[in-house]
Amino acid sequence: MNKPIKTNDLPGVGKFHDDPNQSYTIPGIYYYDEEIYAREMKHIFANSWQYVCHVSQLSTPGDYAVRDLGDQSVIVIRDLKGEIKAHHNVCRHRAHRLLEGTGKTGTQIVCPYHNWTYDLGGDLKSARHSDEVSGFNPAEFCLSSVRAELFCGFVFVNLNSEAPPLLDGLDELEWEIRELSPDIDNLKRANCRQIPLNANWKNSVENYSECYHCPNQHPGLANGSLDMGSYQITVHEKFQSHSSHGVGDQTAYSKSSELEGEREFGSWLLWPNFVLEVYPGGYMNVFHHLPDGPEKTIQICEWYFPSETPTVEQQGVIDFVDGVRDEDIPLCETVQKGLHSVGYTQGRFVVNEKRSYFSEHGVHDFQKKVLQALGAW
Repeated sequence: MNKPIKTNDLPGVGKFHDDPNQSYTIPGIYYYDEEIYAREMKHIFANSWQYVCHVSQLSTPGDYAVRDLGDQSVIVIRDLKGEIKAHHNVCRHRAHRLLEGTGKTGTQIVCPYHNWTYDLGGDLKSARHSDEVSGFNPAEFCLSSVRAELFCGFVFVNLNSEAPPLLDGLDELEWEIRELSPDIDNLKRANCRQIPLNANWKNSVENYSECYHCPNQHPGLANGSLDMGSYQITVHEKFQSHSSHGVGDQTAYSKSSELEGEREFGSWLLWPNFVLEVYPGGYMNVFHHLPDGPEKTIQICEWYFPSETPTVEQQGVIDFVDGVRDEDIPLCETVQKGLHSVGYTQGRFVVNEKRSYFSEHGVHDFQKKVLQALGAW
């Protein structure tokens, strides 16, 4: 049965339904309202496992990467013992940010403002003139720690110290990924592209979550990489899986190998915004949808290969998929504009029982998880 809204401070969900076969989409206001976005940052992104980097980017002590999540910022760093640690990216003195981007710090983290100095584990080691301050206790001012865990060689953080472990319920996902990319932990990041998108993060994820638009918007993908007749979308509690055969000799780029088995393409959305894809030939990429405001998203596209320098074949598949990404940008941005229209209320999901390429049950499942996280369902 349809469920009533649980709270009085969120817009109603109208004809959204538990059953995707009967459901309408959530209303457009959920994609641009500032209060809803703030609620998402608090209830979704501060409580979910968020991708930062691949473990290969933290290969030696002092290597670090910073991930901003709304108004929060986290450092992941490899310490002198070889362990990966995560800290809030803020000095405990006067709140200056400590690090930016990615890089190497050496054996210490030094605040640029007043030179307070921390070891890589977060302990305060030096604060100039603090010996002249009555009752100053360095142990009071260690960096605030953040939970960090690994999944298939990728580093994730969670701002909620009481959240369930990342790996809970992901055995099947790990098996599916390693089936197509068995050496995933040892790969290197060979390419990174960031795409600024004038659209809400959900709009970006939902565009990924269906291939209904693929034949008419991505003919190169539909004809030159994926066998649409075998394309299947399967939803799980914490992730969704997309799979299909390849197209053999019709592939639009050079393939380094032919994989054995029933499928060559696999793609997985790990709730709420992290995507891994393996294209025919065994080429693996990350497609991360990072919210940057109520109507802005940064799409982070990374490619991983055995070497940091792509081969000619590998560059060919990067260019091929970049073209697909470029085709999606105007789609998402035009939808974002349309969601403001007074002529749009709620759309109707196109769903079939076979859960084939055009079925939008993956989008429905994603929207349901959003509503549940917000307390609206």
